[in-house]
Amino acid sequence: MSALNIRPAAPFDSMAIAALVRESWLASNQNILPRDTVAHVKASGDLSGFVAGEWQSIRVAEVDGMIVGAVGVNPAGVIWLLYVLPAYQGCGVGSALYNDAIGAMKRAGNRKALLEVMAANENAVAFYRSRGWVPEGRRTQHIPGFRFTAVRMGLALA
Repeated sequence: MSALNIRPAAPFDSMAIAALVRESWLASNQNILPRDTVAHVKASGDLSGFVAGEWQSIRVAEVDGMIVGAVGVNPAGVIWLLYVLPAYQGCGVGSALYNDAIGAMKRAGNRKALLEVMAANENAVAFYRSRGWVPEGRRTQHIPGFRFTAVRMGLALA
């Protein structure tokens, strides 16, 4: 892999980030989601409008000028987005984005970090557990044709 560059997202990155989120989310959850839900997500409108409104809180990872990962952190210390293209998973991109996000939260004075992850996504749960995150609760969420449980996790930063 060529050199990895992490930088703040820019408004013109919205479409690339939206495509990355869709591809990564579907790949990570393909064995969990019913086929009709996958088809609905693939056919539904793109996320670029949403990302365009949130780009200020997103940092992206680039390899050879291509966005291969993204992390979003809000001022309250919530990681609300962390995705890496499937071809770049296992190469340290996710860890680099994660470390960047944790560093930013610490510099901002956050004492605790929070996130939610699909409980059935064992790889994501293991990723966070290996970094000291602990489960703090669960909630049920519905998307068209699918009901899932999200695990709320926390990490002390101070």
